[in-house]
Amino acid sequence: MLDGMRTLDSELRRDLGLGLGAVLLICICLAVTGALAGVFFPKFEATALLQFPEGQKQEKKSPNEVQRSFDPKANVIELAAYKRVAASYDSVGQLSAYFDALGLSSRPGAVRLLRQAENPGFWSGVASPLLPFSRRDQKEFGDIKDASATTMLGLELTMDARTDALAAEMVNLLAGYYINAVVRERVRAWILTGKLESQSQEKSVRADVVKAELDIEIFGQRANDMKAVLARYPDAARMDSRQVVSVNAAEGGERFLSPLAQLVGAESAISERREMIRRWQRDLKQKNLLKMYYADAEAMVERQVDVAKLLAELRKLAEKTFSHADAAQEWNQEAALRVNGVLDNFDVMRSQFGVRNGIRINEVASRNPWRLAIVGLAVALASLVAVAFMRSTFQAVLRGREGSVAAGGTRPGS
Repeated sequence: MLDGMRTLDSELRRDLGLGLGAVLLICICLAVTGALAGVFFPKFEATALLQFPEGQKQEKKSPNEVQRSFDPKANVIELAAYKRVAASYDSVGQLSAYFDALGLSSRPGAVRLLRQAENPGFWSGVASPLLPFSRRDQKEFGDIKDASATTMLGLELTMDARTDALAAEMVNLLAGYYINAVVRERVRAWILTGKLESQSQEKSVRADVVKAELDIEIFGQRANDMKAVLARYPDAARMDSRQVVSVNAAEGGERFLSPLAQLVGAESAISERREMIRRWQRDLKQKNLLKMYYADAEAMVERQVDVAKLLAELRKLAEKTFSHADAAQEWNQEAALRVNGVLDNFDVMRSQFGVRNGIRINEVASRNPWRLAIVGLAVALASLVAVAFMRSTFQAVLRGREGSVAAGGTRPGS
């Protein structure tokens, strides 16, 4: 055995220029270095499902029950809506602004998130949309009805860090960031829609009021004409309201309702137009008030990043906007209730998001000390083999040059 070690040592010195002890020392040092790297620089991966609001089943109501305007999918997030949010919020600037608004910039998880977010491929790797039916499900279960539904179930969040606590903190921070982004954009969409309706429809409603006033004038003139006919022909008042009167039968036989029926119809039309004008004027009052509210609310959305503070400010704005001289009027109370009802819905919507099933944390296998020790040993052996190959190649080149020189030196003397 000793002779074998001596033979191996001599061969190593010939091929590597190093003895057996030096080779073993290099292998042991690299293996220990890999193991120590796994011990002092571990990595943990945290994964969690950020659940999104689910659609509610709408129960069938009896015909006598009052039908309320409730959309069972009001808070459901579609894939297209999420992609719009992701396109705007998957950036370091938005993430930094969110942490600054909530006072989280100094936390270790926030610092590491901001550092990793500078990588262009960060966002696509940490957040993956979860749909009701995927390609994997199609392979496993076959075609399913309504497989093309784009309603999102949630987001698969994946983060890694040196400690399990830091990885869990990063997942929670990222989940809060996406919840804030989705709800904030929903609030913005509601405000812009309300602003569009309150401003763009105001002129058309005023035009309807003018047209209705003209109709009242025309129907009033018709009613006066029918009263004059009844005054000239008293017997026409005793005619059946459903009776049709024929005039100038020899010249085409025009047919008319009785003057009394036409008088009743004109009076009814006047009453109907007055009711419509009253409703439109009521809508105009609401739209003028809501126009001011949505204009101020839009500025608040642009200024305030934190959704919790934004909703609180919107409530204060509603209280201020709907408190005026006509605050007790029913049209003002209806507008105030509708706005506050939507704000209540946003509060409920925030509670529908969340990491319900906890965070799963696993140690990254590539940072295992034993595996890194084996990797270090493999690197040492590969390096020694490469050195031996390069050394043998270099020696072969030198021997070839020496042979060619020797051959060239004996040629003149021959």
